[in-house]
Amino acid sequence: MCSLPGITAARKIAMNKRLNLHTYLGIWLINPFIAAIPLFRDFGYRKQMLPFLLLSFFFGVSFVIEPGSGVDASRYAAELAYLHEESVSFSDYMGSVYTEGTKVDLYQPLLTWTVSRFTGNYQWLFGMFSLVFGYFWFKVLLLIRQQIRIPFRGLVLFAFLLLALINPIWSINGVRMWTAVQMFFYGLLLYQVQGQRKAWIWLVLPVFVHFSLAFPLALYLVFRFLPIRSIRLYFYGYLGTFFVGELDLDLVRSYFELLPGFMQSRKSYLNEAYVEQISQASENLGTHVLVANLLERYSMVATVLLIYYFFYVRSKLRAGRAHAAFTLTLLYSSFANLVAQLPSGGRFIVLSNLLIVLSLIYFLSYSPFRIPGIWKNLLLASFLLVGVFKIRTGLDFVGIFFFIGNPLINLFVQDTTPLIVFIKSIL
Repeated sequence: MCSLPGITAARKIAMNKRLNLHTYLGIWLINPFIAAIPLFRDFGYRKQMLPFLLLSFFFGVSFVIEPGSGVDASRYAAELAYLHEESVSFSDYMGSVYTEGTKVDLYQPLLTWTVSRFTGNYQWLFGMFSLVFGYFWFKVLLLIRQQIRIPFRGLVLFAFLLLALINPIWSINGVRMWTAVQMFFYGLLLYQVQGQRKAWIWLVLPVFVHFSLAFPLALYLVFRFLPIRSIRLYFYGYLGTFFVGELDLDLVRSYFELLPGFMQSRKSYLNEAYVEQISQASENLGTHVLVANLLERYSMVATVLLIYYFFYVRSKLRAGRAHAAFTLTLLYSSFANLVAQLPSGGRFIVLSNLLIVLSLIYFLSYSPFRIPGIWKNLLLASFLLVGVFKIRTGLDFVGIFFFIGNPLINLFVQDTTPLIVFIKSIL
């Protein structure tokens, strides 16, 4: 990793100072939320993963599933309870999972069955889900933070916080897709930014967490061996796919037949009933959700346009790690724009947005050129509003015991009241 110029001797000492794990563990056992405060205060100088993993596990143990909410997490909890109560054997369970054709992923079924051998309490299961997700979430954030070479404030600070919130830890509600995305993003970061060949492990394994990551993996293989590196071509391709109309589902269904056998079970995503279900769900979204989604969508487009104009048209940048990241970003964003027209295809926008914000952070950090103040302030304001909405979404899965509890208490107290409901009840 590159050295950071201009760092004072005091800051170098702070970076090398090891966190007292005994002290942290003691505070964590009493109240993990309080223990997290010094952890995040010196976030840029922390290299030890254990404190972050302990915090992640506690978040999962404290994860709130509101009765009757119908969220994905409730299905995982019910599945765990059934496997534990009925003592379903591994062969019977895995046989039913794959015979029914409802899943082609290994991670969630294996972990759920394993935990069911010991307990039917979903808090343990979500503790493990959160532990795995938190590993990749914090790894990504630590790697990026340690690469930032400019003062950590203003737009770069808000971009960093937004990157953390695009696929946050409460995404374990939909554990398969979002764990796979975070793992794949970590692999891209390791390979594209740090050039580590072991990153291929984290690019391939996500396919076994959620089948759909086979598409980003295939796209990355094409990118690696494609001789075309024209930034202008990628940019115009992104603009073209952004304004594309609805895709012909009949045509997509015909091409689906050409995919490998393990993908065929997912053809149900394209049937008319599922399309209608997704359409109705979109219509039922609240106005504030629709506004927030539009704001996020157009703030990402604005980010791409500003990067291209100020760093390529104005400053004539053509090489470096920021350039490599942006080229890949445009390719994935073009792909995401296209598949977003399909039912559930919009999920790939999360990976695209992660890459867009990563590109912005690297351009801000590694390019001598700076975005003018008015554009910077507009981006900052939009990032702030999007971030606030992301946090509001997280309040549906966080309870009061995350702040006042501890691992010993929370494993025996099953909090089913989301913090947002608690706040509304006292206002």
